Amino acid sequence: MKKASIRTLVVCFALIGTLLSARAQTNDSTTPPKFRLPADLAVPVRYALDMTIVPDQDSFNGSVDVKIDVKQATPVLWLNAERLQIKEASLTTDGGTVPARILTEPHDYAGFQFDRPVGPGAATLHVTYQGEINRKDQQGIFQMKDGDQWYVYSQFEQIWARRAFPCFDEPGYKVPWQMTLHVKKDQAALSNTHIISETDNGDGMKTVKFAETPPLPSYLVALTVGNMELVDAGTAGKKNTKIRIVVPKGHAVEAKYAAETSGPILTLLENYFGIPYPYDKLDEVAVPLSGLSMEHPGLITHSGFIIMRKPDEDTLSRQREWVSVCAHEMAHQWFGDLVTTAWWDDIWLNEGFASWMANKIVNEYHPEWQMNISELNGYQGAMYNDQLVTARQVRQPILSNDDIANAFDGITYNKGSALLNMFETYMGPERFRRGIQRYLKQYEWRNATSAEFLAALAGDDHDVAAAFSSFLDQPGVPLISTKLECNGGSAKLELSQARFFPLGSSGTETQLWKVPFCVRYPSGSDQARQCVLLQQQAGEMELSKASSCPDWVDANADADGYYRVLYPSAVLTSLLTTDYSVLTLPEKVSLIGDVSALTGNGKVPLGQALALAPPLARDPARQVVNKTMEITTGLQDNMVEPNLVSRYRQYLSDVYRARAHELGWESKPGESDDNRLLRPSLAGVMADQVEDPEAIAEARRLVLAWFDDRKAVSPDMVGTVLVSAAQHGDRALFDRMRAAATSEKDENIRGTLLFALGSFRDPEIAKVALPIVLTDQFDSRESLNILFGVAQLTKTRDLAYDFVKQNWDAVIAKFPTDTGAFLPFVAGGYCDEQHRQDAKSFFDGRSTKYTGGPRNLAQMLEGIDLCIAYKQAQEPSVTEFLEKYDSNAASGSAGSK
Repeated sequence: MKKASIRTLVVCFALIGTLLSARAQTNDSTTPPKFRLPADLAVPVRYALDMTIVPDQDSFNGSVDVKIDVKQATPVLWLNAERLQIKEASLTTDGGTVPARILTEPHDYAGFQFDRPVGPGAATLHVTYQGEINRKDQQGIFQMKDGDQWYVYSQFEQIWARRAFPCFDEPGYKVPWQMTLHVKKDQAALSNTHIISETDNGDGMKTVKFAETPPLPSYLVALTVGNMELVDAGTAGKKNTKIRIVVPKGHAVEAKYAAETSGPILTLLENYFGIPYPYDKLDEVAVPLSGLSMEHPGLITHSGFIIMRKPDEDTLSRQREWVSVCAHEMAHQWFGDLVTTAWWDDIWLNEGFASWMANKIVNEYHPEWQMNISELNGYQGAMYNDQLVTARQVRQPILSNDDIANAFDGITYNKGSALLNMFETYMGPERFRRGIQRYLKQYEWRNATSAEFLAALAGDDHDVAAAFSSFLDQPGVPLISTKLECNGGSAKLELSQARFFPLGSSGTETQLWKVPFCVRYPSGSDQARQCVLLQQQAGEMELSKASSCPDWVDANADADGYYRVLYPSAVLTSLLTTDYSVLTLPEKVSLIGDVSALTGNGKVPLGQALALAPPLARDPARQVVNKTMEITTGLQDNMVEPNLVSRYRQYLSDVYRARAHELGWESKPGESDDNRLLRPSLAGVMADQVEDPEAIAEARRLVLAWFDDRKAVSPDMVGTVLVSAAQHGDRALFDRMRAAATSEKDENIRGTLLFALGSFRDPEIAKVALPIVLTDQFDSRESLNILFGVAQLTKTRDLAYDFVKQNWDAVIAKFPTDTGAFLPFVAGGYCDEQHRQDAKSFFDGRSTKYTGGPRNLAQMLEGIDLCIAYKQAQEPSVTEFLEKYDSNAASGSAGSK
């Protein structure tokens, strides 16, 4: 045998390696992507969809033609697809049409394999398939029933377009779509664009063809089909855009307020952006039994209870919520739709911005509503979540479907909004607005990232971009400690920053932000506002406009900063007493919120906070009164010794009784909106926490009158009356409420009744209520109100928790699929180690199987840990305060401020 030369061996080994590599690539191509589609292999160019949709059927037939730019030769094309039965597929290129073999996967993907590699170059993938019309989940294409009518809707965000058609289901793939629907000829069909043709098929069906959309990601494509009423809301904006409110049959009168307000909101948004509404029409669709609103271009969908209400049953809170949500979803038409996030890690660019913009528009539309205070409360709510070790970053890396689901939380919406508000104030409103407009014009019809947004916003100001990023790219909220130092005629603040953590947290405080820190203080006969960018752990701020040592300094001017403030104890007391009148309304609300938070990390004794609260609760502003309840209420279960419960109730009565008595339980002619909005809070405290006999009797009297005459209780008070009466009610009242819920046609009132059914404190009644959730008496999405109602009360919490544990499989089967991810919160009210360990043992491996479940469980368990630590640290100060509390002295000072 002749030996091969070394050169020959090298060549042979190289050839073998090439062949093995080719085989490996071929084998790898039949393996689905791990998480994201390979953008270097193929990208979509255009879609044409054709679907037959008939309400009250459980499936639909469809076909899709996807024009694709194949980047490199490949024997397999992978698209996103789930719960679709793909019947056949083929690929057309310049070389002809070739059939595809379907590679099916249980989740997320479908592969289309060809006998030989295809590409590179242009191609069209044609797929025929069947999909499901879901009756359980609001994901993909689903249907809801209103009265005796079924309606079909779509919800594709986050990753559910793949349940409606095979597609590249990621936000970065943004291309035109053309939709054709085959529907019953007597039903309406709507999509993102206007109808260009409608043809009678002669078989009871019709074909509706829609105009091609501008470039959209898959999650923004939308459709709705059913026997709907279209309410004319006029035209608005620079292009006289036609607006319609779309409601189920028989609900046209309930669209009145939405029709009146939508046009002005659209016009205000156009004015701010300096860009006309980008799409050719605007339909706003009411979806029965839904808890979602969604910004589909040209076809915004809304929860039915938000957009619809009978005029004589409407409430101030519902109207304000509608205007806010409407502005939020319309703002998305620019931020999210016209310019779309490139990937889910930047979803705050969509949601945080829309939340911030909604607040701005509502404040301009109705300044008397003082929406900025609701906005501030939302920001402080985000801070409570942001203090957790398990808190997300705003720009959290997205590595799984769990991460996508968790990204739609208060951090994204409210913290994102708070950061925009803080930097708008720091940069100046007009400069900020010019940056927003520059960004939109630069990236219109395209995708963009946070880095591109910050570059457009800040221009050459790298300090602003770096400061903004310091809040986006790490979790947590800063705690700024302040100390005023005066020397002769000069004054300065000594500052330091650390991450805010509550008692019992395992976190470490060694984080730094670049904080836009703004203060207000007296300057001669006027007041001065001054800002600095605090970039280090410690720093100083010269109060350059102070003519002497200032009597007071508010260290979060107008509450625009996303941070907590820690004052020296004497300064804090002074701000809440002698210097209180100099604070603006936002500063008062913010300061009270900080005090509440500081009791949570041990910097302020809870007993001290309780002592400071009574004069604050006598503030004329309802927002301040409500804010004090974060400190004063809800302590009985975990913080008050049994022998001191009566004294705690007396304290609450002394704080709130006079104002509650003044307002009463019934509305008065000509009273202010603020009184109407404050009344439910005060009445609820008096009945359910003070346990005032007169309040309890009044709730029962009114609920019995309401059963016979719905006008007996003002709409603003119905929820409070029902729940308070239930908490103190008997079995006869329970039966009457259940009967009322069964016959109720209005979903908003029905939902309130169901929550009330879960609010009876009598455990024997709760045992009757809980099994209802597994019956067909009510839609499962509504009957969840009963379960969480029972779970909220100390006397019945164990029953709700045990019910979930004993009926896990039945509950999961009954409720929407991902409900399992949220069920751990049934145990969220516990404050002891035994229940914490039991909950961890039970839910781990159960709730964590559902999308978003792992983080939900971790945050619920962390909440119990923090409650345990809080109780251990603060209960002694509450005990000391209540033991020394003198009701007569408190009543004697009721008129003081």
